[in-house]
Amino acid sequence: MNVLATELQSFLIRLGKEPDCVNHKVEHYIEHILHLLSADDEQALKSYFGLFGNEQLSIYTIAKKRGEEPETTMENIDRNLHRLAVTPEWQTVKQFIHTSKSTDTL
Repeated sequence: MNVLATELQSFLIRLGKEPDCVNHKVEHYIEHILHLLSADDEQALKSYFGLFGNEQLSIYTIAKKRGEEPETTMENIDRNLHRLAVTPEWQTVKQFIHTSKSTDTL
């Protein structure tokens, strides 16, 4: 996984564990970014990271629901993280997050 995807992954892990770590506006932007994926891939990411009220599920559970091997599911999640990490939408939100951190108003 490249640096951009790793950065997005770290943010999504934090958002899943601490939903209040960002304001509603940033959370809304993240929801829209995830809509860039297919519905199945979007749900896999939401379930994997436990986002937006979704229960965090293991890669094995997600794979079973998708009818694929866990390795394939993990590859899809990694690929989708990369796809989202390079979008102008994520780059814009990322800048907003970094700016907000410096003013402590996430």
